[in-house]
Amino acid sequence: MSGEKIPINRLLVGVIAAICLIVAGILEWQITVEQFAQKEAATGAFMRVGLLMFAFWFALPSKKRDAAWANVSPWIFVGLILAIVGVALRPKIAVPLIVVLSIIGFVLRPRNKKRAPRR
Repeated sequence: MSGEKIPINRLLVGVIAAICLIVAGILEWQITVEQFAQKEAATGAFMRVGLLMFAFWFALPSKKRDAAWANVSPWIFVGLILAIVGVALRPKIAVPLIVVLSIIGFVLRPRNKKRAPRR
């Protein structure tokens, strides 16, 4: 049983995420606390589950591409964890960190192999 792969329906995960986010939106904008006493708890729960399912849907492999984490190196993973911890400890560094990482990503991005012919 431990060697078996469990098939995951990517479409179903996306539909569950969309339904949870739609229900959270309806609860937030259409329902009052007088109509539903646990409005805040239910809205928060549907929003969190919807966002988590959306992230799960985004990470799942499709027929045309591998899983989102298939090509992540250990160094990028460690850097991402350190960035999350840094922002959690000191939220004011979030904007400068995003700017610096954007510049580094722009400079280090893969270049096109094709070049224009020389004249």
